Amino acid sequence: MEFEQVPKLEKVKVYSIVTLILVIFGSGVSIWVANRIDFYTSALVHTEEVLQRNNELYANILERETSIRGYILTGNEEFLANYESSKLTGKEIFPYLFQLTSDNETQQKYLKEIQAHIQTRLEIFEQSKKYYQENGDLVGFLSPEKIENSINGYRAIKGLINKINEEESQLIIERNKILINNIAALPLIIGLISFMSVLMGALTLFSIFHFNKATKIKDEKIRISQELLKDKIEQLNESNDELKQFAYIASHDLQEPLRKITSFSDLLKEQYQGKLDEEGNHYLARISASAYRMRRLITDLLEYSRAGRDSDENVKKVFLDEVVNSVIDDMEVAINEKNAIITFQNLPVVDGKETEFRQVFQNLLSNSLKFAKKETIPQITISTAQAPQELIKTYPQLDQSIGYFLIILEDNGIGFDQSYAERIFTIFQRLHGKNEFEGTGIGLSITRKIIENYGGVISAEGIVANGATFKIVLPKPSIN
Repeated sequence: MEFEQVPKLEKVKVYSIVTLILVIFGSGVSIWVANRIDFYTSALVHTEEVLQRNNELYANILERETSIRGYILTGNEEFLANYESSKLTGKEIFPYLFQLTSDNETQQKYLKEIQAHIQTRLEIFEQSKKYYQENGDLVGFLSPEKIENSINGYRAIKGLINKINEEESQLIIERNKILINNIAALPLIIGLISFMSVLMGALTLFSIFHFNKATKIKDEKIRISQELLKDKIEQLNESNDELKQFAYIASHDLQEPLRKITSFSDLLKEQYQGKLDEEGNHYLARISASAYRMRRLITDLLEYSRAGRDSDENVKKVFLDEVVNSVIDDMEVAINEKNAIITFQNLPVVDGKETEFRQVFQNLLSNSLKFAKKETIPQITISTAQAPQELIKTYPQLDQSIGYFLIILEDNGIGFDQSYAERIFTIFQRLHGKNEFEGTGIGLSITRKIIENYGGVISAEGIVANGATFKIVLPKPSIN
């Protein structure tokens, strides 16, 4: 028996080594794919930046042409000031565009051609301005040939701008396709790693069973190790889901619109300083403040996504009454458009991050406003109570030894079929077509993620045409 056991032990060792090599290989592939996802996510953001700057260049060209025409037609010095300002802005845009497209010879070639055309047109504009200032009109300066050359020059510039946009749009399609393929490969790789990990554990158990009778302690350690390994794999799955979710939001839904809001609000501040009345300045200040709050929210989400798990570092006492008041203030325009009535009082104080709870209530209130019934004034009520023990027992993930708050948000909207109560919390899942209601189907999934991060749960109840009810169960704050 002793001689028969030796070959078996050697086989087990070989199997274990091979499996370990495969695990290392699978982990390496997973890291490689994750790096590719990061690379192509950055590439998508970079391409969006090129498109934005290129469009800014075209807007600058239009502003320059409009200003010089306005000055020549009216003699108004404000048009001339805008013309000179647009020239300076154009000089700033070009170096940045050249830097952004330094790795693309075709785009560099187009930009040089645009620059040459612009220089030619600027020379003509300067001659026109000088002639107009000396003579008071352009009679004797203009000719059919000059007009034809001017039209052809503008068309050439517009054609080159369109070529740059087409080139970058094609890059977005290609890079997005590669990014999606790499994200789709992650579950397969994780499954492979899981399979090989389980196989390695099974082979280890096999060797212990055949060659060491005193295995009770070792078996227990292996069981615990396997449980920990399973938890780690589940954490990796969650992290990858968050990566896909954040890649979509950061690269399109949040970053690009925010960048445009910030850019245009800055342009308004610069070009209309002193021209707006008090109400206009107030609205512009509200736009800037909202853009700042949104940027802060994006930064918090990015930090949370990279951290991979929650941390007590920035956790504090959050007054939900103040949070809801802040959200209602942010959503003032949308609320007034629908004449919505929102009531709440005596909301609890909980442990958490204020920005995350702001996002929870913004998502829920936006959801109720979006799915309000036509010709009916939306009525939204938020109330709170102590969660009954019977309710807590229905959720195994809740700690039965501590107390919980129950927060209920009710609306009188279009409601939903109760069979879809879980589907509405699934990322990118929608119960209605895109043409019926706007949105990406991500708000409620983010809301559930935040609530569960704080050890709570959220559920939904709906009746078609009779409104929806969202119930949030959150632990009471710790006593410091």
